[in-house]
Amino acid sequence: MEEDAELRMINAKKMAQLKRRVELASAPKIQEKTNKEVVVDHLYDRGEEVLDTAYSYYPKETPIVVDYLAKYIKQHKENEKISGGELLQVFRSLGLRFSLKTSIKVQEKGKFVDLKDKFKFNKEEEEVGE
Repeated sequence: MEEDAELRMINAKKMAQLKRRVELASAPKIQEKTNKEVVVDHLYDRGEEVLDTAYSYYPKETPIVVDYLAKYIKQHKENEKISGGELLQVFRSLGLRFSLKTSIKVQEKGKFVDLKDKFKFNKEEEEVGE
């Protein structure tokens, strides 16, 4: 009789262990964000565009910069954002120079038009008026 009680206790312990393993295996795992995702979450004002351009110009160096920025962001829990201009300045201060496509838009009749198109349009109007 004593052996039966011991056997039941051993079986109960094993069943409890198996149950815990199944629960742990089926529990949704929280994936930690990559360093790039951490940095992207703190960018605004063309920041992602600057980061993508940096990756295209400097594919080896940019991940190193991103790792350092992510480490800094994780250590300093403030929700301070990084603008595209500030990020560009970081890359330039490290000697990683690249240019971004820039355009100037003006509002005309409720629509935004590129400045070069506005000048082109005005020049055509002058030629037609002559």
